[in-house]
Amino acid sequence: MLLKHHFCFFLISVSVAQTESDTSYTVPNPSAPMMPPYSIEYFNDNAKAIPADTNLEIGPKNLPPVFKPKVALGTGMLSFFGDLYNKHYQAPWTSRVGYDLNVSHRLNRYLQINFNILFGKLGAFENTTNRHENFQSEIRAGGLNLVYDFGNFIPDQYRIRPWISAGVTGFEFLSKTDLKDRNGETYYYWKDGSIKNMPEGSAGSQFAKDLVRDYKYETDIRERNADGFGKYAERSFAFPLGFGAIMEVTPRIDFKVGVQYYLTTTDYVDGITNKSVGDRAGTKSKDKFVYSSFSLQYDLVVDKKKAIEDTVSDAHYDGVDWLAIENMDYDQDGVKDFDDNCQGTPPGVKVDKNGCPLDDDMDGVPNYMDDENPSPKGFDVNMHGVALTDEFWQSWHDHYFDSLGIDRATEIIGNAFELASGTKPNVNANAAEKRIYTIELARYEGGVPSDEMAFLLSIGDIKSTILDDGSTVVYTAGTYEDVKLAKQRRDEFVAEGNKQSKVGYFKNEKYFTLTEEELLKAVNDAAASTTNSATATGTTSTNTNDNTFAKGNIVYRVQLGAYRNKISLKAFSTSGNVVELKTEEGTYRYVTAGYKTVMEAATRKADLFFMGYTDAFVTAYKDGKRIPMSEAGATMATKEKEDLNENKTFSSVDKSLISFKIQVGALKKPTAVADMDERLKGLEGVGKQTTATGMVRITVGKYSGYDVAEKARKEMEDKGFPEAFIIATFKEEIISLQEAMELLK
Repeated sequence: MLLKHHFCFFLISVSVAQTESDTSYTVPNPSAPMMPPYSIEYFNDNAKAIPADTNLEIGPKNLPPVFKPKVALGTGMLSFFGDLYNKHYQAPWTSRVGYDLNVSHRLNRYLQINFNILFGKLGAFENTTNRHENFQSEIRAGGLNLVYDFGNFIPDQYRIRPWISAGVTGFEFLSKTDLKDRNGETYYYWKDGSIKNMPEGSAGSQFAKDLVRDYKYETDIRERNADGFGKYAERSFAFPLGFGAIMEVTPRIDFKVGVQYYLTTTDYVDGITNKSVGDRAGTKSKDKFVYSSFSLQYDLVVDKKKAIEDTVSDAHYDGVDWLAIENMDYDQDGVKDFDDNCQGTPPGVKVDKNGCPLDDDMDGVPNYMDDENPSPKGFDVNMHGVALTDEFWQSWHDHYFDSLGIDRATEIIGNAFELASGTKPNVNANAAEKRIYTIELARYEGGVPSDEMAFLLSIGDIKSTILDDGSTVVYTAGTYEDVKLAKQRRDEFVAEGNKQSKVGYFKNEKYFTLTEEELLKAVNDAAASTTNSATATGTTSTNTNDNTFAKGNIVYRVQLGAYRNKISLKAFSTSGNVVELKTEEGTYRYVTAGYKTVMEAATRKADLFFMGYTDAFVTAYKDGKRIPMSEAGATMATKEKEDLNENKTFSSVDKSLISFKIQVGALKKPTAVADMDERLKGLEGVGKQTTATGMVRITVGKYSGYDVAEKARKEMEDKGFPEAFIIATFKEEIISLQEAMELLK
């Protein structure tokens, strides 16, 4: 115990299991300013503290890069910004069409590299008093961009996110101008705005005929050589700067819009520069163009199971072959793991489309384990599929109970921790009848949305309660004996925008909601009772909730686990009040009560480490959102970024504390116990445990895995114990097999 407290005092661990790599923090010691700061450090697999200044390299090493391309095909408008037009600006309706092809690859959580090809036309026409110029240029470009999509700030579940980009592009331009109509006659622009076949004011111009532009760009600008530039290069470089947004349409298809501004290194695209002759002279600025586009992007690798990759940190899992994982079939039954509802099917066993062993007689025991197939309809069966007849039940009764039946008892197997203590609770009847008021914030039959989950966890005294229907969960805040205080807090929640907040109460471990009329009556009754009490005693009573968190406070919690299947709350009974939340993705998340300081949370985390929750970690919430620990009073001692993804599955439980045993009997009569002792003589690992109902549970062996335990069970069956079955324990307390398998994932 002394060692434990010494360790907690100096090395309080806040191991962040949901980060891209574990992160260390340093927090100030408020009580000892002359001492070095407390160091909140890592634990390695051997539970040894690693100094915070250690340079850790975390993640897979020496793995070859995996190319996971996305292909996008888009179209848009190309607008020219050069020497034409007085304001050097082109109206969108005079722009030309362009097409682009992009192949992108994600480098990490927030950066992508993009290889792009662009085809299209640029063009412009200026018809002013002094200048009549036009051109059209064929553009062919190719280059690469670096795209930043704010992935280190925006959670993965958001379907729309902005992006910005920068890059380099090489392009060529084949520029031509329209100087003649379809009959080969040259355009002459007159002051009245018309186009004639003769110069205005020339001899015989009174007989000039009108021409109409055919918009056929027949004259090569470079070959025309109007300014004496000669055959300049019709290729150059450009530096595109872009921005836009991307929206996920399906797991494989994204819709992308954006604008890219190309800063070129040439001034010859329109054939006019500041060195052009006479009225043709332009500016010193280089030519530029803009491509405004939309596109559809298709993921060539990720399919509908993309959610698996979305729930992990890209940086931490660089080099993982997700396609191989997607196609994995661990038990080799022909059904991929992602679609397999019954993992671990023995080799050679026939399965259905869901990967579950066939059960022809539908008695709950698969064919390969069924010793009686088909079993008689209407009968319960044992674990071997054999019908439990009247003769069996009579024999069972005679073996477990005396002839008078006065020692009847029932043992519950598989209900985690319900019988762990072996004692009955001492309930105060008066206290049970008393109303404890609270504020109901939300209730859900399904999963809690991510934003709502963060809001609930940012309330320090939040509590989850499952209603009698077994599916509805009510989330409440605070506990008050005085209904007036509960109403006051309810009103505060309503004023903050939580209009659905209500006052309810717990009584006899059941929850009830008050209507507004019932609440007003309860408040009036309480006020009258307080007045009468004050008149009689000369005092007034107060009622406060010491665990109330002020608005704007940071709430610290210790994350205990997030599982695909529900875990009994009593699996975390050693860690005080536990809040269970079911996410929209179907994950069950378990966290401790809220703490007001990071030191309190860190101390709790250190305690949990010694209790078997070695991978528990601390998180922080404020104003309805989860915030990084670096913003919550803890200074990061390493450069790793905390992953704020709330949808990942993880387990904090030390897997070595989970074991499987073979139960051969749960006996009541001493003679039956003695008889079983005789039958088990010579076997190793025989254990006895007195249950809460006074029965003696007898087990054999202790195994770390279910497969090993199943092999041992079959051996016990061969030795004459046909009814032997496997039980699971966590810290030597019985849990269901489903919970054990979930905790071991």
